Amino acid sequence: MKGMVRFFVLGSLLSFARLLHAQVTIIDTGSTNVPGMNVTLDSAGNGALVERRGGAKQKVALTQEMCNHLLEDLKAAGPLNELPVKHCMKSVSFGKSLFIEYNGVRSPDLSCQQSDPRSAALRTDAAEILNAAAKTVPVKHY
Repeated sequence: MKGMVRFFVLGSLLSFARLLHAQVTIIDTGSTNVPGMNVTLDSAGNGALVERRGGAKQKVALTQEMCNHLLEDLKAAGPLNELPVKHCMKSVSFGKSLFIEYNGVRSPDLSCQQSDPRSAALRTDAAEILNAAAKTVPVKHY
């Protein structure tokens, strides 16, 4: 019985540790003329890394309020792969997509106007974080 309790406690601690270190990645695919950008932060909102297509990863400072808001909206949204899919017209060469990955699950494309309030909140959060990161990481033009 003691071995079973230890296994349960150890498993619970490992699950808790994974939640503490869960990562959120916001993915802006970019387009023909504008390079894409990934912003990755941990579940505590720390260690934001920005990677532009063709560039090195750079650490950026994001406000804790911005990160907390995203994390709260992620928890309220539930599993990202269960959010409704919303399609819109996009230019073949200038269209871009916006995704959020959290706990190994990817959202549908959030770049289109969202009617679902959970998707709309995530889209707004992602846009704010991408805009803040873009101010500190220079754009490399091709």
